[in-house]
Amino acid sequence: MNPIETVAVVAADPIVRAGLARMLSAAPGLAVRHELADLAALRGHRPSLVVLDLYDRPPAASWDELRVVALVRPQDPPDLTAALRGGAVALITRRSAAVDLVLAVEAVRRGGVYVTAELLAVLPGPATTAREPRLTDREAETLRWVAQGLTHSQIGRRMGLTESTVNTYVKRIRAKLHAGNKAELTRRAIELGFVTRSP
Repeated sequence: MNPIETVAVVAADPIVRAGLARMLSAAPGLAVRHELADLAALRGHRPSLVVLDLYDRPPAASWDELRVVALVRPQDPPDLTAALRGGAVALITRRSAAVDLVLAVEAVRRGGVYVTAELLAVLPGPATTAREPRLTDREAETLRWVAQGLTHSQIGRRMGLTESTVNTYVKRIRAKLHAGNKAELTRRAIELGFVTRSP
């Protein structure tokens, strides 16, 4: 049985805050512990993750290592690299469907990232310069699963490969992208446009 994840909902607008809390409370394995107007009120508490509405506030440089699902304006999306470094691991908008909120939370719970399709549409696509490293189709698929938080064993089962083969793919991807760890691989996956909606 999976442990219950504690969630803090932070939104200046009380209607948005209440709506987010209601949707999250209906999701299995989640318990909304805090409903706050401002992130500063969360001091001293360490929820498993934070759902943060950024419509009425500028993105913070850092959220003290909190795992953040951020609601951002589609017409003014943040720089994804900066958002990831700051702690945001999922980006959706107020126009996103309820299922996007659930998928974003699930991706974060697995250690992955999530960007709603609406935001992917306004962000730059994969780089195509000659200098950009080229991944094979299998390497690109592996990178997508890594970015969504799957273990090498889980990736192997999805792709019909042995865990050893997945390990080899990941080593090649790290070398091609000059990525030293999973966080860097995830960041590069977003920069190159390989992150897609969770299945």
